Amino acid sequence: MYDRPILAIIRENLFSEGRLPRDFSLPKDPDDESSFLFADGAQDGIIYFHTQPGKLNDEEADLLVDALNAMLGGHIDTADELFLKLTKTRRVLEFGGALCDIVEENVDRINPIHAYSYGMHLITMAKDKELVKIGLVLHHKATEDHLKGFKQIITDLAYCNEFTWFCLPIIQKWDGGNDLIFEIAKHVYGWGRVHACVFLEPETWEIKQWFLTEGVDNGVIPPYTALETWNKSDAASLLDCRLSQEGFTCISRIMAALLDEVPCRGISLVEEPETAIHKFLNQAKSFKLSPDDYKVIETIEKRWDRDELIASLCEDLLYR
Repeated sequence: MYDRPILAIIRENLFSEGRLPRDFSLPKDPDDESSFLFADGAQDGIIYFHTQPGKLNDEEADLLVDALNAMLGGHIDTADELFLKLTKTRRVLEFGGALCDIVEENVDRINPIHAYSYGMHLITMAKDKELVKIGLVLHHKATEDHLKGFKQIITDLAYCNEFTWFCLPIIQKWDGGNDLIFEIAKHVYGWGRVHACVFLEPETWEIKQWFLTEGVDNGVIPPYTALETWNKSDAASLLDCRLSQEGFTCISRIMAALLDEVPCRGISLVEEPETAIHKFLNQAKSFKLSPDDYKVIETIEKRWDRDELIASLCEDLLYR
């Protein structure tokens, strides 16, 4: 736990235009005895991509209910302590959905306004990262009207990679929310950008172009945003058009990231992947290929060596 509210730490580091430096990270938690320092947002990202968290056990479920009851009774310090105890065995990403469901299913007992009030207490005053996230989760059902006067706070937290994932479900419901998410996506680098790509919708040509040119440049590893980038840049349709050298290079980078399915699934989740690969290889005939392009083609050749058409196209490109 830090010696002052996390919101204060973040706001001390904001640029005048309201963004954090690209290399900003929260200082190491004094209570964290581990010698390994995770990048902001990394632990939640690992859970999202690599695990399937189970349901809370009975003891954890009881802690969650007890914390909510303490909140309802106005025993704020007790609620804080109980939530903090729960976060010692479970990260908020693992039980945030259950927390929202309990609040929503018990509106006769839990006044949403009380939940929002307590949530804002955690957002503004908590000295522990997971408690801040609980405060944000309690606002996931909040309307824009409920957040009058607090929108800047949510936006400030969204620029910190540790909290981007938890802020964007709130922001996406605001008028102009997708435009703000786009601004956040452009100015976070690391896990915040990975998470922003999930929430950002390609509503404009500019956003589609950003996905095409920068979507896999996420500061972690390209495969984590490859599928979002492929779909939201409309790369499949672009392969039906006459591409520029730059456009082909961008799609080649996306294809490389899709083909690397060690960290997460990519090309196997693309609609009609063989058709997309046929088009990509046919497009490659028209361009001067870089060493990276040849690596993509070699990877395709090895994986689809039994597909005669793909094998033939690869052979023509590699040995022409």
